[in-house]
Amino acid sequence: MTRGLTRRLRDWAGARLQRRMVLALAAVLFVMSAVVLGVVSGLYRARLAAEMERASLQVSGLLHSALENAMLKRDLLGLEAIVADLGKDPDIRAVRILNPHFEVRFASDPALVGKVLDSPPVRRALDTRGPLTDLTGAGPDVVRAIRPVPNQPQCRGCHGDMAKKPVNGLLVVDYAAAGLEAETRRSMGLLMLAGLAVIGSSLLASWLVLRRTVLAPLARLAAGTEALAGGRLDHRLAAQGGDEFAGLARGFNRMAERLQGAMAAAESARATVQAVIDAIPDAIRVIGADPRILLANAAYAAHVGQPPGEVIGRPCYRSSHGRDEPCAETLVMCPLAEGRAGRLPLTCRQSHCRGGAEVHVEIAAAPVTLHIDGRDQPCVVEAIRDLDQQARLSQEQRLSELGLLAAGLAHEIYNPMSSIRLALDAAREGLAEGRMEETADRLKVIGEEVGRTLRITDSLLSLCLPPSDDAVLVEIDRVVPEALALLGFLAQQDSCRIEADIAPGLRLLGSESDLRMAVTNLALNAVHAMPAGGLVRVTGRRAGGEIVLSVSDQGIGIAPDHLRQIFLPFWTRRADGTPGRGLGLSIVHAIVTRWKGRIEVQSTLGQGSSFILSLPDPDAPPIPEDPR
Repeated sequence: MTRGLTRRLRDWAGARLQRRMVLALAAVLFVMSAVVLGVVSGLYRARLAAEMERASLQVSGLLHSALENAMLKRDLLGLEAIVADLGKDPDIRAVRILNPHFEVRFASDPALVGKVLDSPPVRRALDTRGPLTDLTGAGPDVVRAIRPVPNQPQCRGCHGDMAKKPVNGLLVVDYAAAGLEAETRRSMGLLMLAGLAVIGSSLLASWLVLRRTVLAPLARLAAGTEALAGGRLDHRLAAQGGDEFAGLARGFNRMAERLQGAMAAAESARATVQAVIDAIPDAIRVIGADPRILLANAAYAAHVGQPPGEVIGRPCYRSSHGRDEPCAETLVMCPLAEGRAGRLPLTCRQSHCRGGAEVHVEIAAAPVTLHIDGRDQPCVVEAIRDLDQQARLSQEQRLSELGLLAAGLAHEIYNPMSSIRLALDAAREGLAEGRMEETADRLKVIGEEVGRTLRITDSLLSLCLPPSDDAVLVEIDRVVPEALALLGFLAQQDSCRIEADIAPGLRLLGSESDLRMAVTNLALNAVHAMPAGGLVRVTGRRAGGEIVLSVSDQGIGIAPDHLRQIFLPFWTRRADGTPGRGLGLSIVHAIVTRWKGRIEVQSTLGQGSSFILSLPDPDAPPIPEDPR
């Protein structure tokens, strides 16, 4: 029970700083008061004992004179009467007169006569022949005064020679010390009451000072800390004065300002990162080790058909696969498992769930380390591409471009067909009139026009062919003019001209359909970049073991901020305001990359742009090996 009470008291005191400090101060004051009280009590008791000793010696001296006078007169009855009267005093316990052999000859109590009072103080008084006081040997509440009675010349008749018998006897008076104890207790009680008053006053004053100078500032500091913890970063403390708490308040305010600035910077950085990844058309998500989604863009929320607020914090398998348990690593390639095995980055294909339907995706996963909750944690970032949507948009892009070419194709076919019809009419008339030479010329024209029509249709069919991974030698000086011929009518409609200057004999190790697609996309972009008309110039040359194809326009140019974005899928900024899918340049970039080339852009606002394709020259002589 005592232990439980002690524990509860300790818990109660430990709950508040004020209680601990007051209790500690009270304990210190009590200990110091007890020490001071003990010292004062001892000094006071010694002082009272000294006074009592002095008073007892004075009384015994007076008594000694009276007794000596009675003894000299040999008035034994008077001596007994004096001793008996002294014994009646309430402050005197007993009076004894001893002979040198410590035998009681006279006593205030007749029962004490004849007894021997032998004690070290009595012997010491006899040996020293001087008076002394015994404070302890006579009892707890008795002060014993011992005074030797010296032998005098007038006493030689009874007691003999002074040299042989210097002391006639000993006067022993026992005084009651109860008054001393009572006085001591009364004085100690008063001192204790005074000490308690001082302690209480000190504790009260200390509590008030502590509350005003320490606890109140600490309470304000605690309230400020709670405010910061609760998200109120604009909370500040009043810093008045120049003491330590004022300095602490100013430090708290500086810390709060820096924290507010850091939080604002962090929120700005987070918003910037979110805005950047939201601008990416592919779905992006960052997965922690738990595995929960830590970050996702708007495209990913749209990909899984969920609000952005519900995506963050959910397990990756529940968000994208609609599962309540992690995916079986033996049935699907999990980027998290591959990351733990150290096999990232990687690209894999999976099936995601969107509204109960299966969606085929391609995932590009890479490791990333993020600082979360004060420590670095390994995470995985995934770029998810919807293969079904990409295939659909790619097909739409091709169909859209073919639709744009339909008008040019109709125009290109209409002209030779008109010429053929006129030539047939003339040949029919020539045969009827027998003009065989003229008829042969007409038939020759018909053959040329038919060949021209076939070349146009072959070019269109070649443009529609799917890309092939098998590289073949492609005649650039033949394919590029044919591809541009399909755009002649469209360019005329926009007051544009297309010129081709291809060095003869240029060849490319690649795909003919890819080359037609790349040249057509670049030329179409050039036409769209010149809403007021202009010249599109396509050139082809050999340079340093490479084939360099350049498509230049005199359009409005490309802003420097957009140069890094023009090859992103679905990014489009057409100057003539016509709608676009934003896949043309990304397709060109993919084609050039596939055939181990590179593409560069040179653009000046208001003057035009040039797209330069550098591809390996299969006819370039081999580079001689370094003899070293």
